[in-house]
Amino acid sequence: MIIKKFIVFFILFPVFVNAQNYPAKPVNYVTDETGVLTNEQLLSLNTKLAEFEKNTSNQFFIYMTQSLNGSDMASLCQEIFNAWQIGSKNNNNGLLIAIFINDHKFRIHTGYGLEGPLPDIFTKRIQDNDMAPFFKENDYYSGIDKGLDQLIYYSKNEFKPEDENRNPNGFGEWASIYFINVFLFLWFLNSIFGKKAKYRKPKVKTILLITAIVLSFLPCVGPLILYIILLVLGEIKIGLSRRSGSVSNSYSSSSDSSSGSGFDGGGGGDSGGGGSDSSW
Repeated sequence: MIIKKFIVFFILFPVFVNAQNYPAKPVNYVTDETGVLTNEQLLSLNTKLAEFEKNTSNQFFIYMTQSLNGSDMASLCQEIFNAWQIGSKNNNNGLLIAIFINDHKFRIHTGYGLEGPLPDIFTKRIQDNDMAPFFKENDYYSGIDKGLDQLIYYSKNEFKPEDENRNPNGFGEWASIYFINVFLFLWFLNSIFGKKAKYRKPKVKTILLITAIVLSFLPCVGPLILYIILLVLGEIKIGLSRRSGSVSNSYSSSSDSSSGSGFDGGGGGDSGGGGSDSSW
C-alpha cells in the first residue's frame, strides 16, 4: 500500500510542481505579479480601463506573471477568465490579456460578446504589430498601452475584414487633401487680384501666382506651405487664448480626480475560449 502511494505521488508530482497559482480574485484591472510596471504605469492603465468600463460596460483585465509553469496557455486563460468572471453576465463583454514574462508568451482571451468586434485574427494582428515589438525591448507598459488603445477602439467600432485591405491613400483621402489645396489657392488669388489686394506690382503678383499654382499640386506639403505664406503675408491671423493656463490647470485637476480606478471586480461574464496567442 505504501509503495502504491509513493508511485501515485511520483506520477502526480509534476502536476503539483507545475500548478499555476493566480489570485482567486483580482484587486484591480491590472494584476502584475512580476513587478515590471511602476506604480505610475499601473495607475495609468487602471484609470484608462476604469474609464473604459464606465463608458461602455466592457471589462478588460490584465494578468502578468513570471511563467506558465508548464500549463497550456489557452486553458489557463480560460480558467482565469471563468474564475474572475470578466465582463457582464448579460453581455459577456470581457477580455483578458495574460502575459508570461519568462516564457516570452502572451494571450488575448475574449468573452462571447466581444468575439464579433474582436475576432481572433485581428487580436493576433494587434499582438504581433502593436505589442510584441515593445515587449522585445522589455517595454511592457508601452506594449500594453498601445495594444489596449487598439482593442478599446475596435471593441467600440467593430472590425470589418475590409479594414485589413483598406488603402490609406485612397480616393477619399486624396480628395480631401486637394480640396484644401484648392481652397487655399482661391484664397491666394483673392489676396493677389481681389479688390482689397495689397500687392499692386505686376512682378510681385506674378511670383505669388506661380508659387501658388506650384504648391496647389503638392499633396500634404503644399497646403501647409500655402498656409504659412498667407500667414506671413498677413492674410491669416492667429489669436492666442489667454485662458490656456486655466485650461491646463482644469485638465490637471480632472486627471487627479479620476486617479482612482473604481474597481468592483468581475461582473459574471463568460468566455467560449476565443482569442489568440503570440510570443516575442
